[in-house]
Amino acid sequence: MPQSRGKWPWGRKKVGLALSGGAARGTAHIGVLEVLEREGIRPDVVAGVSAGSVVGALYCAGYSVEQLKALARDLSWSRLVRLGRPHLGLFDTSRMEAYLEELLAGRTFDQLSIPFLTVAVDLLTAQEVVLKEGRVARAVRASCAVPGLFTPVEWNDHLLVDGGLLNNVPVQVLRDWGADYVIAVNLLPPYARNARPRNLWELWMLTLYTLERNAHAEAQQADCTIYPDVIEFSLADLEHAEEMMERGRRAAEAKLEQLRAGLQTSPLDKLRRKLGGMRRR
Repeated sequence: MPQSRGKWPWGRKKVGLALSGGAARGTAHIGVLEVLEREGIRPDVVAGVSAGSVVGALYCAGYSVEQLKALARDLSWSRLVRLGRPHLGLFDTSRMEAYLEELLAGRTFDQLSIPFLTVAVDLLTAQEVVLKEGRVARAVRASCAVPGLFTPVEWNDHLLVDGGLLNNVPVQVLRDWGADYVIAVNLLPPYARNARPRNLWELWMLTLYTLERNAHAEAQQADCTIYPDVIEFSLADLEHAEEMMERGRRAAEAKLEQLRAGLQTSPLDKLRRKLGGMRRR
């Protein structure tokens, strides 16, 4: 399990961590987590979309940063998708679900070490759906289901696709849970030039994420937003995981002073925490 080193007194503040979608750029989230862990900042709740839900689910299941790094270095698209019948998607992601089921040992949301939420969109109602019950692997698969590219996921009466379609940085989901201080990691900055697509796959993903940039309004509501500089990397690029993790580390380190200031507790907070502990006894 990841361990906090507790450099700063966090008091009663509940920390929420929002991890955005970004396809292969999601490995940058691991670099951010590495810095937060090093500085003793451990979230009380994590919300993820698409690639952010993959990293978030594994982290909340107890995977250490070093274990996440090893998985990122070994990842390939063939392990996640296979060409399917062009019915509701070009690629079938059942392999992704099976892979995550194995890594998560079949866990359900209530079996995770840290509370975790993932966001998808129901195509039938055009509404955001927050998944927080049932099998984690299937929920993550739903949050990653890029419309037209990956097959959507049936979930009760819902037909679910990539949550980034409506909300790529789920800050309010964390506020609703009860987070007092929200850290957001946004892999798709609203104004930047993307890498040129090299094939149809990359063109399709770039088109979707161009639309998803309009779903970043909640990023502005976070107490601290971290923007890893990964825009030059293709959304399908799994070959530069090491460099993207380094970009995540740099971006998080650039925000440390803001995080220190925002997460400091007042003497009153400390007194309330002490009194609360005495009452529980």
